[in-house]
Amino acid sequence: MNAIPEGFLKDGKGNLVALTNVKQTDLIKDEYVKKAIELAEKQQQQLADFKQQQMDEADDFLDLLAQEHGVNLGGKKGNLTLRSFDHSLSVKIQIQERIELGPELQIAKELIDECISDWTEGGNQNIKAIVNKVFSTDKQGTINPQRILSLRKLEIDDETGKWQKAMDIIAESVNTIDSCRFIRFYKRDEQGADQAISLDIAKL
Repeated sequence: MNAIPEGFLKDGKGNLVALTNVKQTDLIKDEYVKKAIELAEKQQQQLADFKQQQMDEADDFLDLLAQEHGVNLGGKKGNLTLRSFDHSLSVKIQIQERIELGPELQIAKELIDECISDWTEGGNQNIKAIVNKVFSTDKQGTINPQRILSLRKLEIDDETGKWQKAMDIIAESVNTIDSCRFIRFYKRDEQGADQAISLDIAKL
């Protein structure tokens, strides 16, 4: 990255502009934004360090608990709740997997289309529109896996067996890309409900 000469600022188009030609309010705004971003990045790193520290301490406790019972824990630890002695405070650790659907999905879609054609022949086409919505893509051309998988929860009685075959193919198309661990903190309110302690600055 080329250094900006002293006495100049670079504008949004990459042009060098002499400070003497920049409005005072723009200089103040520029200084404020740069300082704010610098502080925000420091805060972000502090939160990341805090998260890692809490994860490590929770893992240490689980390892201690496992040793007490003579069990060897392997892999990522998650989907558990740790509560204070009076149950008013809790820490929840969860694992969320990121999945994608493989090319088998196209075959499943063909079978589903055949089912819908049989069921709606000469009749209502609304069900076809609904299923097409499930298979629609976002602006990046990506299909929402959860919408597709929701089809498997439907109890469809299809004598041809095509629907069940399509559901089996969808199940086979699922690939786990990676997983992410989340840690969340809760405090019980006066009504006895667990309220999340938000660490999202936008919600504070």
